[in-house]
Parts: sequence; structure tokens; C-alpha cells
Amino acid sequence: MRIATLSNAAVIHTRRWVEHFRARGHSVAVWSLERGPEGLEARALPRASLPNFLRYPLAAGPLRRALAEFRPDLIDAHYVPNYGVIASLSGFRPISVAAWGSDLLVAARRDPLQRLRARFVLRRADLVIADGGDLARAAVELGAPAERVHAIPWGVDLARFARPEAREPELLLSTRMHEPVYDLPTLLAGVAPVLARRPGARLVVAGDGSRRASLERLAARLLPPGRFRFVGLLEPEALAGWLARASIYLSASRSDSTSLSLLEAMASGAVPVVSDIEGNREWVSEGEGARLFGPGNAAGVTRAVESVLDDPAWAERARAKNRRVIESRGDWSANMSRIESMFESLVRGHGPAGAPDPEPGATR
Repeated sequence: MRIATLSNAAVIHTRRWVEHFRARGHSVAVWSLERGPEGLEARALPRASLPNFLRYPLAAGPLRRALAEFRPDLIDAHYVPNYGVIASLSGFRPISVAAWGSDLLVAARRDPLQRLRARFVLRRADLVIADGGDLARAAVELGAPAERVHAIPWGVDLARFARPEAREPELLLSTRMHEPVYDLPTLLAGVAPVLARRPGARLVVAGDGSRRASLERLAARLLPPGRFRFVGLLEPEALAGWLARASIYLSASRSDSTSLSLLEAMASGAVPVVSDIEGNREWVSEGEGARLFGPGNAAGVTRAVESVLDDPAWAERARAKNRRVIESRGDWSANMSRIESMFESLVRGHGPAGAPDPEPGATR
């Protein structure tokens, strides 16, 4: 297949997705407003100095001309209200749109303009890929035909994120980005009493984002010196190494569909201590593979972490259970093969490659 992928080239999810399809022998060209790593070979779309609600639609014209030359069999767009809009305005079909979570669960619910954009895209998409049941339901509520929506978690590389024989018994690890939705201040406040009571416990915070500097200052105020470390954004191998060492994985996210970070932790044997939200409950529940706490509840974080550390036998059972769940439902290779089959079926049913619709954005 000739696949035109429209996505943020700076995000690791884009790179993993594109590398998978290229490794499978497909010709994949990437278009993005954001700069990505050189190896991705992303083609730049014009990035005007305008608000996002104008910036993305204005890129549709240049993209349409580029697609006429590339002649894709399929448009593969990621993040519904942004790259989904560009895809819908390009005039090319068929279109698969991948929802990433916050685009439908946060932005489309909070912002009327984003909601209108999401509806526009979802009603025109030939295929909608959602990585969790809550996200799939949100897509249907926003106008996607139910028969075109498929809940398929992207999954994790089982070989890379493997369960080691030994780990640091009181190492706590967060791998979420430093943005408001992930609520790292609640984690820091919840971990503080644990570190104060347990001299051997320490916290490692991976990731990066707009709140990093303020989070580092907060950690310096709340946590014992020398007992925490911010390690920045990690490459997959380094991230897998930290998860293999950690006893507990922490996430206080206030909104998620299927969290790839959660699946990586489950595959690696870091016991999840996570917020009690629908996206997490699709994979774990209180006492069944994880300990949960209410969103924003720092005292709940403290109790949940202590519960795991106080019961090593339960923690070991949770690790074994979580690995089985990921092997069954969260295998990257198996799940991406399902998506690849859907792409191929869509292409077979559409007709000749590279044929645009008569009018940009028109439905078939």
C-alpha cells in the first residue's frame, strides 16, 4: 500500500506507527506541521503564525497538491480535530482517522469549536481507530458511524518491555508527560509521606513538558533531597530499562483512553498505582493488578503506594497477572496487524489509488 500519514512528527507514537508499516513493506510518506527526527523523513506542511484552528485547515491546499503527486492508496490521519481536518479537506479517499484520547475525551468536550471540527471529521472518515472503549464510544457520540469505529489498543513491544527477575523494591516511577492533564502535583504530594517514612524509597520522574520547571521546584519543596530525580524524555530502550527496575508505576492522569504508559508498565512488571478513571479500568481494577485512587486525591496515592509496598506477595501476583493481560490483549505486533488488515480491506473496497473526490471534504 501507499500510505499518506498525517501526524505530529515530533511525537514518538507517530514514529512507531510509521516504522511498523514501513517494516511491513508499505510505502509510507509522512506530512506534518511539526518537525520530527531525520530518520522519519517527514515532509513539512506550512506552519503559519496563526491560531491552531486556522493553521491546520490552511495546510490542506498544499497537502492536496502533494498527494496528487504521491497518489496514496489511503490517508492515515492522527488526532481528530487537527490532522483529521486536513485529511478531510484534502479531498482524497479513503481516510482512516486515529483518535489519540485527549482529542475527543478532553478537547472536543471542553471546546465547542474543537467539537464541531471533530464531528466534521468523524462523519466523513471511512475508518476510525480508537485505542479504548471509552474513546470509541466518544467517537460514536460525536457522529462517527458505529460500524466504522474499531477499538484496538496499539499495544507494546513484548520483547522490549519484558519482566526481569529482580527489581529495586522501593523504586517509584512516573513516565507521564509534564502537562496539566497528567496531574503530577498530586503524585508528588502523595509520594512525599512515603519517602519520609521509608528511607530506601525514591522517585524517578521521566518525561518532559510545559510544566517541568514548576514540577521540579515543587518536588524540591515536598521531597527529601537526593531521593528524587527528573530524567527527562527517554528513548524506548532507556524507558524499558527504568520500568524493569521500578517496583511501582505511578499515574494520576485525569483523562486517558488506553494509556500506552500503563501497558508498558504492566508488561514490565511495575505494579500500577493509577487514577480511578475509565481508561485505566479497561485494563486493571482495584486489587486486580493495581491499586487505584480518586483523581486529584494525594492521600489516596499515599495509601495505594503503601499498600503495594506492604504486601510483596500480592504485588508479585499482580505482576504475573498484568503480564498475561498484555500478552493476551496488548501485543503491539498482533494489534497493528489487525489495523493493517483493516487498511488493506479499505483500500480494496475503494478503487484506484490516488483518486480524489470531486470536491474537498465531500463524502463518498
